[in-house]
Amino acid sequence: MESFDANVDAESLKNSLTPKKDENNIIKLVTNRTNYQLQQIKEAYNILFKSDLIKDLKKALSGHFEDVVVGLFYTPIDYDCYHLRKAIKGLGTDEKALIEILCTRPSNVIEEIKKRYGEMYPGRSLLKDIEGDTSGNFRKILRSLLSANRPPDSQPDIEECKICAKRLYEAGEKRLGTNEEVFTQIFTEKSPSEFICIAQLYYKLTKHTLIQAVENEFSFDSKKCLIAIIYAILSPSEYFAKLIYKAIKGLGTDNTTLIRVLISRHEVDMPQIKQYYKQNYKKDMIDDIKGDTSGNYRKILVELASH
Repeated sequence: MESFDANVDAESLKNSLTPKKDENNIIKLVTNRTNYQLQQIKEAYNILFKSDLIKDLKKALSGHFEDVVVGLFYTPIDYDCYHLRKAIKGLGTDEKALIEILCTRPSNVIEEIKKRYGEMYPGRSLLKDIEGDTSGNFRKILRSLLSANRPPDSQPDIEECKICAKRLYEAGEKRLGTNEEVFTQIFTEKSPSEFICIAQLYYKLTKHTLIQAVENEFSFDSKKCLIAIIYAILSPSEYFAKLIYKAIKGLGTDNTTLIRVLISRHEVDMPQIKQYYKQNYKKDMIDDIKGDTSGNYRKILVELASH
């Protein structure tokens, strides 16, 4: 295994930024280090050169390539906080980012995000910011997720899960209209194992999946939110494969989503994401990324996706 020395890497980065940029070396370095190692490199750089690495990167680089390189130097929690703030500040709201982050992170990570958000943006509260930027049932679901009431994983009580499956059926398919509160409570407050059990029992009871139930009973952002929660627990890699596919299919590229997913998942489950991508879309994910991007931006994304 290649030896790691934060000081050596910091010097290599400095040489790659001035006087003549060596973006190929930057790509090689940042995509072959763990996030933990990148934090050490950032600290070593700041000490050795009495300069802020992030500021130097932003000064030397540009465009989407800059976004990827800088993004890799965030810790995962800081990166989530950055994108949540970006999603809600100014005019308009990036609901897609809110759903992707808040619906797929476990409760302990949500707690860390809330705490860190207040540290990164003094005087701000993530809950208040989101409540001020969303409305209706979508707001209620996000509020419940931010309460971080989902317990750690535990052996499910089958009888309790049967009751929950029945409650979901009675709150949705069995009646006219939808009791949204029942869905929100069960979707946001059950442990992963309990939720999997409920999903299985719901299918046994109704011959429909929970995804089909949500598709039939909800619309717009509430529907997207609940479906993201289902995928996050039942098949997270498949969900992120879906996000990448949607980001690059058709005309234009949703670069923000593409970058965010590749950065947040490249140390988590990238091989599984590629596998689902191939299985569900009959295409090679890396080939699709190559076909939709160019230059050093393409090179760095391909490296992240290849790990």
